[in-house]
Amino acid sequence: MRDEKDFEGLQQKTAADKSVLKKRYLRPVDTSNELKHLLWQELALSKLIAGWIPAIPVYDQKVRLGSLSYLHNRNVKCLYERIKELPGGIHDSDWMSDMTRETFERVFGAANEYGFFVSYLFILKQLYAQYDELMMRLDPILNAPTIDQLNIVLMERHSTFNWVLEQTRFGQGNSEEGTRQLLEWEEYIASVWAIFQANSGSDAQAAAAVWPTHLVKDPAGPLPEKAKLEPKFPKYSEERPQKSYTDTSMSVLHDSVKQMIYIYATELFAGETLSSIYYYIDRMPLPFYFDLARHMWDEFRHSQMGMRRLQQWGYSVDQFKWVGGPGKQDVKEHFTELYSNLTMLGEACGFKKKRKSAEAFWKFGDVLSAITCEFDLIDERRHIDFATTWGPELYKKADMIITFQEMAEMARMRRLTELQTVPPEEMAKLAKNFPVFCGFHTSELAYDKY
Repeated sequence: MRDEKDFEGLQQKTAADKSVLKKRYLRPVDTSNELKHLLWQELALSKLIAGWIPAIPVYDQKVRLGSLSYLHNRNVKCLYERIKELPGGIHDSDWMSDMTRETFERVFGAANEYGFFVSYLFILKQLYAQYDELMMRLDPILNAPTIDQLNIVLMERHSTFNWVLEQTRFGQGNSEEGTRQLLEWEEYIASVWAIFQANSGSDAQAAAAVWPTHLVKDPAGPLPEKAKLEPKFPKYSEERPQKSYTDTSMSVLHDSVKQMIYIYATELFAGETLSSIYYYIDRMPLPFYFDLARHMWDEFRHSQMGMRRLQQWGYSVDQFKWVGGPGKQDVKEHFTELYSNLTMLGEACGFKKKRKSAEAFWKFGDVLSAITCEFDLIDERRHIDFATTWGPELYKKADMIITFQEMAEMARMRRLTELQTVPPEEMAKLAKNFPVFCGFHTSELAYDKY
């Protein structure tokens, strides 16, 4: 501690020195400030990508954006790890500047998915230019640990940029008016970025900034009023979607253990639920976003692994019904319930079914399906750990102080109320008994049929 105080004193004594020579080289505190500026931009980008996923109709774009939102979050984590080693560090209460938030919200307030991808490509160019400039300034020996982290950040630079570029290549390609709007949108976001650069992300000047008139009255994202489902996916239209747990019309595989693979494919809904919460919730400690982004990415991966296996078997999406993600009001009013229902019901009660499914697939000689279940089980254990830590913290955002156990019991009570099959006097007792509740709540599969 004495060394740290001495170092801070040295910083204060030399802070007034504005010589050209001093500006030429980065001190540890200068390095920290440069990395923090990039960190908040990466987090803003990661959150806005996540918030846009429910507004994107194309399935393949949804799941790829889920992985990219996680990728930018991983970049945040790399920067965070290095900043913690430098003077000043970073604290749980720290948050992005109002200027950063305002800039990114304006840049991503697009009219449709085509505008979104134009915005994403523009921000990638700006971020990579900043990384390149910083890398040229970093001393290769003194700042080698910083360079080490930045090399991880930039590892997937080209694949990310090229994919986003491809999404913009033919957007509105046959529409004169649509193309004109995209060109105007590019000019608009460039003018917004110029204001951000001029103010260096400073909150002091953010309130006085004169922003250009926003071109879009009703942006399609982030966090749309209703989540979009790909048109070729038949939508489950039951007014009470909780009935989908037992509705045999949802799947042609309902009388087979293969139904487990269809269930994985439907976890697109879980991914979009988490992506919406990830975008909507602000001012949490950065480790919350690290864990939630990983959880979100896992759910999109689970949907992909289910969809891939169904296609390998020869099934098509029109043989099943699908549930879309939550809309804006659902997320704003019920984010705690959405999170706890997913973790305390769907995931916590799913272990037995998934283990039995894996055993059945091994029995039938279906190695790929068995291993699919095994990898899912690994992920689900982490998700329960995440919920144990962050579930009560999320409830604090809704001005509720509860324990993890109370959160779990509240989720079970909601489920029992929805089912409308348990006498009120029995519900509280059943909600406190986790194994019995899961046996009651979870529908079994035809493990003996392939």
